[in-house]
Amino acid sequence: MRRIFVLLAILVFAAVPHTLAQRNPVDPVLPGESFAADTFANFNAVAGGPETVDLAASLGQRAVVLVYWIAGHERADRAMVEIQQIVDKMPTDRAVIYGVAYPQPGRAKPEIVKRLGDLGIRFPVLDDSDFVIGRKLSVQTVPNINIVDRTGKLRLANGASLLQVIGYEQTVGSAIERAVKNGDVGSYGYLERYYPVNELVGKECPDFKAPLLSNSVEQRLSRMIKDDHVNVLIFWSVNCQHCRRELPLINAWLRQNREGLNVISAAGVSDDVTKTRTKEFCDINKFVFPTLVDRDLKISNLYQVTSTPTILFIGPDGVVDSVMLSTADDFGAIANQKKRELLGG
Repeated sequence: MRRIFVLLAILVFAAVPHTLAQRNPVDPVLPGESFAADTFANFNAVAGGPETVDLAASLGQRAVVLVYWIAGHERADRAMVEIQQIVDKMPTDRAVIYGVAYPQPGRAKPEIVKRLGDLGIRFPVLDDSDFVIGRKLSVQTVPNINIVDRTGKLRLANGASLLQVIGYEQTVGSAIERAVKNGDVGSYGYLERYYPVNELVGKECPDFKAPLLSNSVEQRLSRMIKDDHVNVLIFWSVNCQHCRRELPLINAWLRQNREGLNVISAAGVSDDVTKTRTKEFCDINKFVFPTLVDRDLKISNLYQVTSTPTILFIGPDGVVDSVMLSTADDFGAIANQKKRELLGG
C-alpha cells in the first residue's frame, strides 16, 4: 500500500489514543452492530447547548450523526460548516448531530471553543478526551462521519467528505440530509478510504506560487502549465518509500518519452534537513523535470492530497483530467493514453 501522508493534525490518532486504548480497552463497533455510549462534556455549550450530553439518551430514539473533527484542520472545518448548513435548513426532530473532538496540545478546550465560534457551529461537540468514541468508530483521519439509525445501529462509518459517493446517486451529504429529514438511514457499511483530490477532476487546477528546489526561484504554476502539452503534477516526499521507488522509474521512462508531456513535481518539505535530502535525491537521480518545494504541505493541502505519490494529469487548458493514485498503475501507459486523448495524437 502507498505510504500515507501523516499530517501533523492527525498524528494524535496514531499515538495518544493507542496509550489510552491500553488503559481503557474499547472494542470497535462494526456496521450493523448497536452503538452504546455514555455522557460527555459539551465543548460547544457556549452556543446555547447543554454542559453535558447523554449520548445514550439519543441512541435508539433518533438517528444520530457523529462527526469526528480536529479544530483548524481545513477539510474537517469545512465539513463541520457544511453539516451546520444542513442542520439550518432541515428539522432536527428525527435526527441529532454531534461533533466529536479529541483535545490535544495546541488544540485544548479554549482553542476548540474559539474555533467553533469562528466557524459558527451551534450543534453540540462532545469531549472525547479518553478517545472512547474514536476507538469505537476506528477513527484514523478527520473529518470522520458516521451515522447511527433510529434503532441504535451503526449504518455508515468512515465518511470523509459530504461529496463522497456511497451508492447510486447517493453521497455522504445526502445520507445526512435523509437522516435529518425523516430519520431514515440506509445500510452503507464501513466506507473505503476516500481521496479528496479526486474532487478536482473536471476543475481548473488551483494556482499557487512555490520556489524551485534547485535554485529557490519562486514560480507560479499557471505560468509553468503549457497549452500544447499534457501537464503532469506529481506530489511526492523523500520520506515516502514508494516515492523513492516510483520517481526514478518515472524519470527513466520520461528520458525516452518526453514529447508532449510537461512534468512538474512538488516535494513535501518540513525543514532544511528534509530539503537537503530531497535535493540530493533529485540530483542523484538526475530528474529531467523541475521540482517545487511544498513547504509544510501547503500545496498538498490546497490540492487535498492525502497520500504519496499522487499524480494529476492536467489538460492543455489547465483543467484536471484525472488522478493517478495507485503505484501499481503503469505511468507510461497512462501518460501515452492521455496524450492521445488530450492532444489528439
